[in-house]
Amino acid sequence: MAQQVRSAMVADVGARIRSLRTAKGLTQAQLADPHYTKAYISMLESGRTRASMKALEHIAGALGVKPSDLLGGAASPSAPQYDLIEARRLLEQGKAPEALPLLEGLEEGLSAADQLVRLRYLAAAYNVLGRPKQAFPVIDRAQRMAELLDRPEESIRVKAVLASAYTRTYAYEDAIRLLRECVVACENGTVKDPTFHFRRLADLALTLTNNRQPKEALAVYERAIAISDQFSDYAVIAQLYAGMARTYQNDGDLEAAITYNQKSLQLFEELGLLDQAACTLDNAAMLYADYGNRERASDCLKRATLLAQQAKRDGTLASIRTSEAEIIAKTDPDRGLEAAQEALKFARKVEQPDAQVRALILIGELRMATNATTAKRSFQEASQLAEERVPHLLRVIFDRWSRAAEARGDSDEALRLARRALETVRT
Repeated sequence: MAQQVRSAMVADVGARIRSLRTAKGLTQAQLADPHYTKAYISMLESGRTRASMKALEHIAGALGVKPSDLLGGAASPSAPQYDLIEARRLLEQGKAPEALPLLEGLEEGLSAADQLVRLRYLAAAYNVLGRPKQAFPVIDRAQRMAELLDRPEESIRVKAVLASAYTRTYAYEDAIRLLRECVVACENGTVKDPTFHFRRLADLALTLTNNRQPKEALAVYERAIAISDQFSDYAVIAQLYAGMARTYQNDGDLEAAITYNQKSLQLFEELGLLDQAACTLDNAAMLYADYGNRERASDCLKRATLLAQQAKRDGTLASIRTSEAEIIAKTDPDRGLEAAQEALKFARKVEQPDAQVRALILIGELRMATNATTAKRSFQEASQLAEERVPHLLRVIFDRWSRAAEARGDSDEALRLARRALETVRT
């Protein structure tokens, strides 16, 4: 029994190949040679299989046309286009879990151009859901398809998604390079989309902050803030303020950090973004603690806990409990150690690696004076977990481990660990 045609798009591509082949006076065997078989070309032309990108490049070259000429079929007039539009709407509303099954199911019935957009949305959904490893192969397909279709603007948009995937795997240098390309493409007119330009500036600034490049980050923040009044993208603006707060904090300017933290908190609360507000309050607590205002820090943690509980975000609660232990330890090391151990148990229970690492670092610091061997095990466990799950925290681990060893009087160990910290920056 003959196989059925898979979709209107596949059938249309096959018809185009057959028409162009016969016009050129080529047999199926001649078109296939030397990389494919006559049977494969026959299956393509009859719509019984989908051509790979590599096969399309070969066939287009043999027929003297562009690969995009083979992919120019009209979309099926049925539901797929509506599903694609709905998936986009869901993504824009932050509902990636609902968008994902729609995007995964849209293999058939879309035009080549729409299929490219689907791949980009699909990769973006994987990123949002914290699954960048699944995003990378989808991005690769989208990049090749953008080249085949000769869509430079779409190629830039795919690069933005790739930058997001790199950021989620802590490959900040690669993300920064791609985001700079995206910004330049907006400035030279390749992409004529002010909102896209604004969001890529925001992404670039935040990634520079993550990569501990405060001077470069602040310059980009200023550019993004300067044009932010053109948009009603208040969630992104709130993220910009939060990023500026972190940048100033890393640079030692606590007053500026507190100011921008308050600006971000106000916007997050106005938008009803409970988890983001809780995270901002968590950061504010550490700022106030460093500034010497323990009472204000305690108030921030109480508010953060209530918001995280309302949002049902155990990961944020784990971070808040670790922050609480760090603040307690500043005045009462014994109580701080107990709080750190409890925070570590909770962070393990909810599988929050950042909080686990922070709790282990604190436990190592607090035990160093009385039991260096136990402290070393805690730091080692923190570094092993960071290598596997949160490599951006490695520098923090070795910096604080080095200071703890120095405080204990072990200058040789402190120097060795300080060198390890510098090595993590270089890599």
